[in-house]
Amino acid sequence: MPIVRRSAKQIGKGRVNWARLHATTNRDIVGQIAADPDLPEMSPADLRRARRVFNPPIPNVSAIRHKLGLSQAAFARRFGFSVRTVQQWEQGRAVPDRPARILLRVVETSPRAVERALSGIG
Repeated sequence: MPIVRRSAKQIGKGRVNWARLHATTNRDIVGQIAADPDLPEMSPADLRRARRVFNPPIPNVSAIRHKLGLSQAAFARRFGFSVRTVQQWEQGRAVPDRPARILLRVVETSPRAVERALSGIG
């Protein structure tokens, strides 16, 4: 299969029908699982035992940093990020992964707690 190069404009942005997604019930999910021949069978009891994973929204790193009055280098150094990573996030060339999003949320709400945790002081 040949490799086809496409620009970001050609690919476009994904579209999610959030209303439909949020309206999906467990019964709908069980039906979708049962209809998919490639998935193992899953009973309603299995579905109830499955846990939901919280995926926090993409934070505004620049706003968090400005709120704390820090430069990119100082923010990166204080909270254990590389300066390059902070730059990439702020310029929209990369997005924080799930653990980084969680850490950034804690930095936003309680920066001192993160500093204490990273310094090893209880």
